[in-house]
Amino acid sequence: MTATTGEPADSGEAPPPDPGAPGVLRTFAQRCGPAYRLTLRGTAWATLAGTGVLLLAFAAAWPAFVEMQRGAELARRQEDSYVPDTEVLLLVAAGALLVLLGLAAFAFGVLHTAHSLAVTHVQPVEVGELWRRARRQAGRAAAVQACRGVLLGGPALTGVLLWSLADVALPAAEPVLGYVLLALLVPAVVALRVGFALAPAAAALDGLGTTAALHRSWTLVRGAWWRTTVCVTALAALTVGAYVALRYTMEPADGAAHALAMSVSSGNTYLAFTAAQLAPSAVALPLCALLTLPFTHTALTTLYVRRCAEQGLGDGAGIRDSSQSPNHSSS
Repeated sequence: MTATTGEPADSGEAPPPDPGAPGVLRTFAQRCGPAYRLTLRGTAWATLAGTGVLLLAFAAAWPAFVEMQRGAELARRQEDSYVPDTEVLLLVAAGALLVLLGLAAFAFGVLHTAHSLAVTHVQPVEVGELWRRARRQAGRAAAVQACRGVLLGGPALTGVLLWSLADVALPAAEPVLGYVLLALLVPAVVALRVGFALAPAAAALDGLGTTAALHRSWTLVRGAWWRTTVCVTALAALTVGAYVALRYTMEPADGAAHALAMSVSSGNTYLAFTAAQLAPSAVALPLCALLTLPFTHTALTTLYVRRCAEQGLGDGAGIRDSSQSPNHSSS
């Protein structure tokens, strides 16, 4: 059987940390160096991959941008109005968004796994070793992140579609129906977000598959719903606040992106406008991840380990021990 928490030296397992704010801050202070180095490595790779996806999307949309520019110039010469056809751009944007979301699920999964392993080790572990262990679990971690994203995004997308249909079919009742949808869907999305908040840590530390990790998270959160809600809400506020501040700070990047796009596209104003709109967010997102993910993942892992200790469900020792020695036998 697995070693008890009273004998951490035998398994390399840290004692269950205090999930309160002082305990989280203390744990983060002890592990912030490796956590930030891991995040820097992960965000660098994710940024490079995301930039490649955006460049490919611009290349795929280049004929549409050219056609739009020609149509605008023709309409200007004829002193006529012009409304560009954006169907191709929307299709390319949708495809690129799906690829970027998949990339985000993979990156978040690997980083969350690496951070969870770093938090729960008593002895310091090299960043490279943590990264290698996290990559070995990348498929499972990405699947958990993707499934959780689908479960959260499904109700939200359904609400948007229903609201749009109500605006077309019942325009007079659209405001009332909109408020009803908000009243029903917002609590549901929040409940799912809180209930599945610990699933990535469950997959990282206890080797659980997607369904088992989601079920484990829901079981643990159900016994400490308000504590988890407060934690998740605070972390969400931290992330959103950081992104908004960074997005505002990066506003000057739109001018540089516009000028660069104009120079490489022979003055295509439509391409330059699109690049200018994307630039501040494209810079702010990786910076926000770099600043907030180490603390966010530390807090969620700390809460997961404590809830497992309270309910005696799992401690993650099997993942760490199996990665350290194939001949390990627990006591």
